[in-house]
Amino acid sequence: MTALFLKEVARNPWTAGLFLLPPLLALGFQGRGEGVGLVGLYSGLSLLLPPLVLALAVPLLASREEWAFLLGFPVRPFLAFLQGVLGVLLGLAPPLLLGLLLGAGLLGFSWEAGLWLLLSGMGLLLFWLGLAALLSALLLEERRALALGFGLFCLLNVLYGPLAVALAVRLRDYPLEGLLTLALLLNPQEIHRVGLLLGLKAPVLTGPVGYLVAERLGTVGPLLGLGYLVLFGLLLTLLAATLFARRDR
Repeated sequence: MTALFLKEVARNPWTAGLFLLPPLLALGFQGRGEGVGLVGLYSGLSLLLPPLVLALAVPLLASREEWAFLLGFPVRPFLAFLQGVLGVLLGLAPPLLLGLLLGAGLLGFSWEAGLWLLLSGMGLLLFWLGLAALLSALLLEERRALALGFGLFCLLNVLYGPLAVALAVRLRDYPLEGLLTLALLLNPQEIHRVGLLLGLKAPVLTGPVGYLVAERLGTVGPLLGLGYLVLFGLLLTLLAATLFARRDR
């Protein structure tokens, strides 16, 4: 099962976009310092990588007809879905890692900054692949899963900052600040970004969301932020496999 999904991802020409994306982004941060380059690359990846991951993963994981055929083999649905997600991951990870290495080389990163770039890129990939898996398992319809996925991308990566600040202002005079903490925890990408900024002491403003993260969650180091991002993605994947195994296909 894993090999089948890996082969399908490798055959898709758009998979090469994961290799090209990091070095193209790196060209915009040459000569701006290691910390600025690292955080800038991560921020750029968080805006451009998710749509590509959704477009490559959802059509494979949300195909009701393909799953109906594959589950004719003697394999448990839970394990079959996990193997499918693993195959997609193994197909997407190598070009992304190679692209991140090339981007780090173009910016002249030290080994430490290069390692953080690789880990951060993989964390983003795991998070959005987990989200793609969950939407696919819930809907088992490519168009609806893609539409909802792009909607969540706009919410988490485009509108999240203004909405979080607006929520903080609205709840300032009410004993409902737990909602703000929950809203911050639901976007591990931003928590990791703030952790990178604080841990590397990069000369870049954290922004209003960074201030809210520090105020509500305390000091978040890059390792803690990365661990939370990866754990969130893995939990989404396990939840997706559980829902897939229990639903009527």
